[in-house]
Amino acid sequence: MVFHSLQFLTFFAVVVAVYFAAPLRSRWIVLLGASLYFYGVSEPFYLVQILAATALSFWLGLKIEAAPDKPAKKRLVTFGIVALAANLIVFKYTSFFNETLRSLFGMAGWSYSIPVLQILLPIGISFYTFQLIGYLVDVFRGSKAEHHAGRFALFVTFFPKLVAGPIERGKNLLPQLHLEHRFDYQRTVAGLQLILWGAFKKVVVADRIAPFVQQVYDQPHAHDGVAMTLATWLYAFQIYCDFSGYTDIALGVAAIFGYQLMQNFNRPYFATSIQDFWKRWHISLTSWLTDYIYTPLTRQRVFKMKFYNLMLLGLFVTFLVSGFWHGAQWTFVAWGALHGLYIVISLQTQKQRVAFCKAIGLAARPTLHRQVKIAVTFTLVCFAYILFRANSMADALYIMSHLHTGWTEGVWAVKDFVGDNHSEFGLALLGIAFVMAVETVQGKVDVGATLAKRPWLRWSTYYAGAVSIALLGAYYGIGQQFIYFRF
Repeated sequence: MVFHSLQFLTFFAVVVAVYFAAPLRSRWIVLLGASLYFYGVSEPFYLVQILAATALSFWLGLKIEAAPDKPAKKRLVTFGIVALAANLIVFKYTSFFNETLRSLFGMAGWSYSIPVLQILLPIGISFYTFQLIGYLVDVFRGSKAEHHAGRFALFVTFFPKLVAGPIERGKNLLPQLHLEHRFDYQRTVAGLQLILWGAFKKVVVADRIAPFVQQVYDQPHAHDGVAMTLATWLYAFQIYCDFSGYTDIALGVAAIFGYQLMQNFNRPYFATSIQDFWKRWHISLTSWLTDYIYTPLTRQRVFKMKFYNLMLLGLFVTFLVSGFWHGAQWTFVAWGALHGLYIVISLQTQKQRVAFCKAIGLAARPTLHRQVKIAVTFTLVCFAYILFRANSMADALYIMSHLHTGWTEGVWAVKDFVGDNHSEFGLALLGIAFVMAVETVQGKVDVGATLAKRPWLRWSTYYAGAVSIALLGAYYGIGQQFIYFRF
């Protein structure tokens, strides 16, 4: 059930009506029932799987809190992490490991064949697995465990964030589940604004870009470097508008019910470095990896090395984990490794880069210097997106090694890429420009507050947004599913 479908709109309207009609103390029950239906309607087996993981984590949280000493707590949390990770590995990575071993044995001239049961990947398993692991670690570190089984189940299954995040923390969401949430007009208006904006980014912009990207990445050998470059550049905006659009809708839906989820994006394509990019992009994942992967790695005492070297190693390993979390393909692992290399090289060359910028006079022109850093960062991010979007490592390497081709053709190469879809391409570019313009303004002005002061402007914006979604939405069937649903 995708957010921008008629099925979801009907479901959402019914849930809102029932939720606010129910007694205050029972409203969490309405949300829990709606969340279980939302997740289980497509495949009941998914529901059994997530409830089993939820029950185990709830029980372990209580046991960890009640354990008499730290060694006992550590045994319990270790068991929980291993169990949850094993569940994720079985469902998401079994085929990946099997194919990898098959290739390695084949290279050695040996036969290898282990039959693997094909099981559908439970939607959102990577997101709620990390959420549950984070909860258990937090309880181990001293946070209070949740003692109400029903509210804990809602913490895990809350439908706005269930299938693609944000990856919520217990300290943020669990206390909100014990509050009585009344209808609030201003909060509802703010939520509807987010929903409208998210739907615009997804349906009008991301889904319109999708066919241009798909035609190149599905058949890279049929295209030149110009097409590959344009497709990769467009994909950067496709994935951003798709994923941040989902997040906006999720935050807006949650806000209407009275819940505040964490922000997941902060104008990432205005980042001035790769480090800055990861502080702005998929913030809930970045902060999770920092707290539960990077920090423990840099505080461990098993491997003796200088802290600076340990920090660099920790950063690289953390980004490897990030890549592997995204998908059971070597392309994702390589994508994570490349971002890790970006940051390690950036830290290692920081003094030289500062000296170079001073020597050429760029440091004396801060506005231009910032624009150059934004352009360089965006270029590096786009280059890494080749690995993220490619269907295989062979395709990714082919694209990377052929980016230089076709540029002598100039405008004709661009015309070949666009084909007969001039209007669609033009609308895609206008959509991208509009989204970036709004984000530029948001960096300087509180758009929501500005609209609230001018009712005529606010309602004009609402009507324009709704009409543009209805008339300009790309409803061709391509890219209808949110990209991050498959993670």
